[in-house]
Amino acid sequence: MQSPQLPPSLGPEPPYYARPRPEQVDICYRAACDGDLDTLKEQAWQLLHNPEAAFVEQPHPAWLYRSLAEAIRQQNIEMVQFLLDENVANGDLPVEVAVRSRAFKVLELFLQRGWDINQPMGRNEPSVLSIPLCTSDKEMVMWLLDHGANPNSRCDWDFTPTSYAMLAAPLETIDALFERGANPLCGQLLHYAVLRDTSDALEVVCKIVEKGAPINEIKYEKELETYIERKPFGLGTPLHRAAEFGKKDVVEYLLKMGADSLKLDSKGRTPRYWAEKEGFTDVARVLEEAERKQANIISM
Repeated sequence: MQSPQLPPSLGPEPPYYARPRPEQVDICYRAACDGDLDTLKEQAWQLLHNPEAAFVEQPHPAWLYRSLAEAIRQQNIEMVQFLLDENVANGDLPVEVAVRSRAFKVLELFLQRGWDINQPMGRNEPSVLSIPLCTSDKEMVMWLLDHGANPNSRCDWDFTPTSYAMLAAPLETIDALFERGANPLCGQLLHYAVLRDTSDALEVVCKIVEKGAPINEIKYEKELETYIERKPFGLGTPLHRAAEFGKKDVVEYLLKMGADSLKLDSKGRTPRYWAEKEGFTDVARVLEEAERKQANIISM
């Protein structure tokens, strides 16, 4: 026998962000789109401060977060400042919007209000410095570095802005990061460099190896919690990943620099296994020969 359902009025209340909004919320957003500060101020007062206004529930400043994001995109400093003063952000500054909008003055305002420029954007996302590294916006990269951004700032998964740079950033930007203190031992750099899908991929790999990144280290092997979490998905050395993606030139270089062709990944597989599995027979042959030579040395 099914238990009787509660009438809608007795069900759990939705969170504030999912409830119907007063009309002032949409009016404020349209005012932000139009750059109309006077209307936005008037409607925000009606929404948040008018003692005579009768709303079904207590209005929440965060209802105007979309207006704040639009003001940032418009780079309307006065409007941004007003909305921040109204506690619309509630400590959650929309820094990603500001960086993508190249709103330098807004970012300066955030810094004045105590924003931690090196705060991770998420558990597996590093700080906002990673954003312009992905979009090749060198001016924003340099601005953030000049204002205290750390190229080694990590999230829980040892992922740093420099890790992002390994995947796609121009060489000159990568050089700038190392000039500003990027650490080749931080951020699993070589593991990401071997995945780089550009014509200069080998050059980047060489650069990271020359700077001292470990060649034979299993990904996250020195980050126990992350290793345990990610182990079921398969964690190997840079050689494992280069073999899996058929990067013959990178594989040959890593072997030349001392990569262990017999080392097993977290699934008990050699680099050659992954090359064969993905159909890269030429890479597999290179690795098979390396295994033979390495086995002969071990047996001597």
